[in-house]
Amino acid sequence: MAEGQNKAMRISIGLLLMTGFVLILFGLITRYAGSWGVPYFSFTSDRGSPCTNKLTGYVCDPLTLADVRFYSDADLPEGTKVISGNYVATHDYVLQARLEVPKASAAPALAALADEFGPCVAGHPVPMETTQLTAVCVLANDDAVTREGEPPSRLFVIGTGIRTDDGTRVVDMTIRSR
Repeated sequence: MAEGQNKAMRISIGLLLMTGFVLILFGLITRYAGSWGVPYFSFTSDRGSPCTNKLTGYVCDPLTLADVRFYSDADLPEGTKVISGNYVATHDYVLQARLEVPKASAAPALAALADEFGPCVAGHPVPMETTQLTAVCVLANDDAVTREGEPPSRLFVIGTGIRTDDGTRVVDMTIRSR
């Protein structure tokens, strides 16, 4: 009889160990599945944005300022606030962001945008509401031909202006790969 209880105890302990091993493996797999690119699992980008894998790529929403800087290649000043933003990567990518730059950094922000995207394009349609803005500027290359006659690797339309009530620079950017 003692031998039967001993055998039952060994079986119970074995089952508990196997169950524990499977649970630990399941925990590790679900913890790292997002960074491995498994569809529909989440991960955090290297710059802190929450992202979710999709069947053919991934989506990061909302974006941190570090990710907006990284994906846009624009050296935006510290203190820039990301109001909304998302990044969708499949075989192509699309970055959409709405930013606010404090009054003290408004001029350096425009200089950083112009340095990366070129000068303001006169007469281009503005991609945002401008009723409360002054000094509206649109930086765009959606005409799709560079000075060298080669098509650019990305298309962008960036609208910016100074909010009249507080001097904050509002930036609306859409950047997509070709």
